[in-house]
Amino acid sequence: MRKDLILNKTVYSSFLSLDKDIEKILELLFITSKPYSDILKRLLIINNNDCLDTTNENYKKIIDNYSLSKMIE
Repeated sequence: MRKDLILNKTVYSSFLSLDKDIEKILELLFITSKPYSDILKRLLIINNNDCLDTTNENYKKIIDNYSLSKMIE
């Protein structure tokens, strides 16, 4: 491990792609991974003990109406 660290060159990075990376991460968390993204949205948006109750249609409507930009606000 130490040998690898010595032989590798210095890493140069820029934060120019930071917004793009954040967008990809948020898209994966809240849009692409569908069954898990709904659970995550329920936990973040609905502040009730029964937020994970899948039979409640009102919660489903609330979650479906939230966009990513609205969640960021």
